[in-house]
Amino acid sequence: MLDPEPADADLVRAMGSGDLRAFEAFFRRFEAPVYRTALAMTRDVMTAEEVVTDTFLRAYAARERLDADRSPLPWLQRVALNLSLNHLRRRRLGLVPLDDPAAGMHVDPGASPEAAAERHELARALMGGIERLPPRFRAVVTLRYLHGYELAEIADILGWPVGTVKSRLHHSLRQLRGELHSVLGRETIPDSPIATPDIGAVRTL
Repeated sequence: MLDPEPADADLVRAMGSGDLRAFEAFFRRFEAPVYRTALAMTRDVMTAEEVVTDTFLRAYAARERLDADRSPLPWLQRVALNLSLNHLRRRRLGLVPLDDPAAGMHVDPGASPEAAAERHELARALMGGIERLPPRFRAVVTLRYLHGYELAEIADILGWPVGTVKSRLHHSLRQLRGELHSVLGRETIPDSPIATPDIGAVRTL
């Protein structure tokens, strides 16, 4: 019988033995980060939900092969990214943006109306720039700034050399800086923006 809050390893082992309750708990635990990845990549709610469903179906099909000694989340992220890329390849006419890419963005309740409007504008410009990144570049940005993975972890998830990850991240940030400069008249993305307010919208996709 599973503990009320089982460790990841216990969930994976129980899944491997065919415990459906363990799979339900596994889904609840990891659904949110997988959905954020799918939505960040596809920018379409229905497609993201389809990616989540397919990702966990594949996880259940592979349950006996999952390594209980490693967190399953990087594996789930890899599957979700690959499925998202497949959707984007089939969607030849471009991305379908959300109605409001800044929706859900945290704004300090004490901020002035001018500051709140500026942050909203920044989020719109930033999300528009991310949507225009090539899908594989968007994958790097999603893993680094939405989930906070280190470069070596991103390389492991995507199966790329660390040098490729660094190169694509550098290219992505350079393009995003250009996007923001053209829209807002200034560059606001630092080299390592994971903890900075200006990049906060990326973490609330």
